[in-house]
Amino acid sequence: MLRARLTSVVAVLMAALTLGACASGARSDFGLSEREASSPVGFPNVRFAIEDDQAARRIASQLSQGVPKGPDGRFDLVALSGGGANGAFAAGLMAGWTESGTRPDFEVVTGVSTGALAAPFVFLGPDWDDELRRAYTDGEASGLLKSRGLRAFFGSGVFSGAPLRALIDAHVDQRLLNAIAAEHAKGRTLLVATTDLDAQRGVIWNMGAIAAKGGPEALDLFRQVLAASASIPGVFPPVMIAAQGQGAVFEEMHVDGGVMNPFVALPQIMWSWDDPQGILADARIHVIVNGKDAPRFNVTRDAAPTVLGRALDTVLGGQLRQSLAANRAFAERSGIQFRVAAIPEDYDGADSLDFSQTSMQAVYDLGRELGRSGAAWK
Repeated sequence: MLRARLTSVVAVLMAALTLGACASGARSDFGLSEREASSPVGFPNVRFAIEDDQAARRIASQLSQGVPKGPDGRFDLVALSGGGANGAFAAGLMAGWTESGTRPDFEVVTGVSTGALAAPFVFLGPDWDDELRRAYTDGEASGLLKSRGLRAFFGSGVFSGAPLRALIDAHVDQRLLNAIAAEHAKGRTLLVATTDLDAQRGVIWNMGAIAAKGGPEALDLFRQVLAASASIPGVFPPVMIAAQGQGAVFEEMHVDGGVMNPFVALPQIMWSWDDPQGILADARIHVIVNGKDAPRFNVTRDAAPTVLGRALDTVLGGQLRQSLAANRAFAERSGIQFRVAAIPEDYDGADSLDFSQTSMQAVYDLGRELGRSGAAWK
């Protein structure tokens, strides 16, 4: 089912590239100098580029002074991956983990794509499990793939971005923002990744810092970042975020964070960092993969859309496994407990583009059972 859906999307994209080659979306003109010094309008110091050496030095300096620990005396980070409709897996796993009585009090929560949509609720803890469940299983997501008809051949997305934004607006309100700001003030951290297509960089957003700013502008930027992180290129339109730099005001183009990072545990800039003082010893990193983390055999039909779809699936799978290996190597070197939960290989119902209530409820129930039993982790 997933391969068929992916193939159909690729076919539409190919047609759009052919028919829409002469059409282009107007963009404000800006140069590299403006971009290098830019920040969202009214929100300085709420993000950093994954490849930013200065950011790496700041993080290393902060780590050298110690890491925050919760009431359980441990530092816990949970990273939620992309995976479209399979984000219901993480939602269910969290509920089951709460029911098991072993869920940690996470000091850092990170999210990419569908993981970004779940991350605020995971960050706020078990009291928000029901809100998270409703977002993934109440059928609201069933209308996400709303066709744009013939406009898909001339725009930047096969499907409309309006249903995604409506889903976010319905669940991300001022009450949630206030709760996140309160947790941010305690020293906890909520991070979401997007991909800046203009700069070809992964961007990490400090969502707690945005929430702490307060006001309608903060709520709007918070929602924009979540929508951008979940906007699969070509499937949904990109999200334009107003920014300023060197006196110029312009729009940045942001899309799915999974283009650069399938999940964010430790940013790439930290993979080679050494921890001679053992600051991170006994820390725990939990990665939840909203999908399967092993190669899947399939006889690929010799047709352009099928081959391109299969190639894209292969690239994303390879990127996931490389990121898991790199983070695991860092964890082993630093004495960090590192474990991964993913949809089991023998489960046939996982389809990242199947937003039907029936499918998402089944994936949620799977995650909940594995979270409750502890069998999810490896």
